[in-house]
Amino acid sequence: MRAAVFNSTKPSPPYLALTDIPSPVATPGSIVVKVLASSVLTYAEEIFNGTRTYPNLLPYVPGLGTIGVVKSAGPDVANPLLQPGSGLLVFCDCTIRARDDSYSTKLMLQGLVAQDERAQKVQSVFRNGSWAEEILVPAENVYPLPPSLVENQKLTPAKLTALTALGVAFGGLCDGDLCVGSTVVITGATGHFGSGAVAVALALGARKVIPLGRSPARLAKLGKAFNNTPRIAPVFLTGEPATDEKAIRAAAGEGFPIDVHFDILPPSASPSLVLTALHTLRPGGTCILMGGVAGDVPIPYGEMVHKGIAVKGVWMCERTHFPKMLGLVECGLLDLSMFDVKSFGLGEVEEAVQAAKERAGAFEHTAVVCREL
Repeated sequence: MRAAVFNSTKPSPPYLALTDIPSPVATPGSIVVKVLASSVLTYAEEIFNGTRTYPNLLPYVPGLGTIGVVKSAGPDVANPLLQPGSGLLVFCDCTIRARDDSYSTKLMLQGLVAQDERAQKVQSVFRNGSWAEEILVPAENVYPLPPSLVENQKLTPAKLTALTALGVAFGGLCDGDLCVGSTVVITGATGHFGSGAVAVALALGARKVIPLGRSPARLAKLGKAFNNTPRIAPVFLTGEPATDEKAIRAAAGEGFPIDVHFDILPPSASPSLVLTALHTLRPGGTCILMGGVAGDVPIPYGEMVHKGIAVKGVWMCERTHFPKMLGLVECGLLDLSMFDVKSFGLGEVEEAVQAAKERAGAFEHTAVVCREL
């Protein structure tokens, strides 16, 4: 089968070798999926040129956020919807979880990173991602997509890969106990994953979502994507903490405290932005850390104790979250049509990587189409 193989970091493109590799074989506990389309991360080039250090066994095939059809299933896969010929599209969750340790649940992201020896032992089996014609996936990571979701909204495989951008935030906000009627502040809101967090928070019933940003144009674009609904109150950050905290509280509306702070800032962002939002939480509020801020955030110890603030780190989403998210998409509360998806063929994967780098704004998404449906 044809695949885009990553052998080692390079200072400049081409980063990948389009070549033939053996097709995977379904074994007990696994499924082989014919890949129709796959996501391209906005920071993929930073991994390939070594700017971001993502440990992996080399060589490997990158790619996640897979939409495809089942080619073959291991002998112990009993779900009839995950058998060849079911006629259903499937989504492949890249988060591979430990089967032998109830505490170390999330080990690696298939096609992206396997950060330690344990993860790489698993990667030796599920080595490759989805920039290929086929992929071997743990059976529990394959979700059948209801026909009503695909057909009613006329969603193409490439458009469906945007589920990845929503799934990350969905996992974080669900773990953070976001309740209907909550007021939510989002740091990193104008980026690819942050804009997904805004959509998810609204779909889960937040009364007010307060996206924070340093670009008036990007904040305006975010508001326009939701028809400038009053449920979104963007705040432009000046860099002056006291001024910004006052503006955030004002955006919540008189008489409404801030319940949740969701952070999904990139590594280049200042840790001070997290602290600014943290200070605005009500007593008993929750801070969810899901971004990639490179520096440490100084914890205001006394404030945390006296206000009873809960801080929770979340990595990706749980298996039980994904079917619930599909339900929100199917009923229209999460609208994939707002994503501007640009597609490239498997032979154009280098161009896709460059395009994704330039398309890192709100609801901009890039996909690789590996075969036609």
